[in-house]
Amino acid sequence: MPFSKKVRIEALVACQRHCCLCHERKHTRLTCHHIVQEADEGPSTLENCIPLCPDCHAEVKAYDPRHHPGTTSYSETELHRRRDDWYEIVRRRSEALATRVNMQQATYPYSSALHDQVEFDYSNHDGFLLIGEGNAEFLTRWTQSGNNSIHASSNNTNIRIASPPHGITLADIEDASAFDFSSAVRTIRVNGLLICENHKGMFAVIKVIEADSAMHGRTDRISIAYWISKDGSADFSRRA
Repeated sequence: MPFSKKVRIEALVACQRHCCLCHERKHTRLTCHHIVQEADEGPSTLENCIPLCPDCHAEVKAYDPRHHPGTTSYSETELHRRRDDWYEIVRRRSEALATRVNMQQATYPYSSALHDQVEFDYSNHDGFLLIGEGNAEFLTRWTQSGNNSIHASSNNTNIRIASPPHGITLADIEDASAFDFSSAVRTIRVNGLLICENHKGMFAVIKVIEADSAMHGRTDRISIAYWISKDGSADFSRRA
């Protein structure tokens, strides 16, 4: 029988939606594969589940014991070990990021609400601002760019960041995970958005309302509004 929704969610959280073989983040393009096949009476349990991308899933399924010149199949033992090793890497990475969040939490500008508007001086506290709480905490970091824009950074935080094209609104974001999270620094213009994914796979969207810079004769202050999806959803289109 197919994996239950509970098993699929636990497996996808454990791998943070990365394939357990190639380690590529595949978002919705993952298959929960039975390590011991259902045809061989493999159970639909978390222990018998390995999340795989379409390419790796095809490779695992492609082996034909009747015709295999020069090929080596993925054994059940290897799949279990590769899966468990990747889960452990993800767990340690999450713990390290969580430690970073809590290291100086008392000194950061902080807002625990799921939705709020915040104004702060980013020349202080090394530009850090902590929003949300618990699994929905996001340690953001901001540095000087110029009036009407600001640099956002994921360095020494617990988040990955993406910047949608200018003009995209909150109502347009139906899948926050679909944007490009490949850079550690993004430049956000006033009225632009920053998408954040934290170490627990939760999402937040931040809108820059104002951005002033001391090098232009003002103060290093930024005003933002933010929305956090505490239920784990990447759909913000109904939160506008």
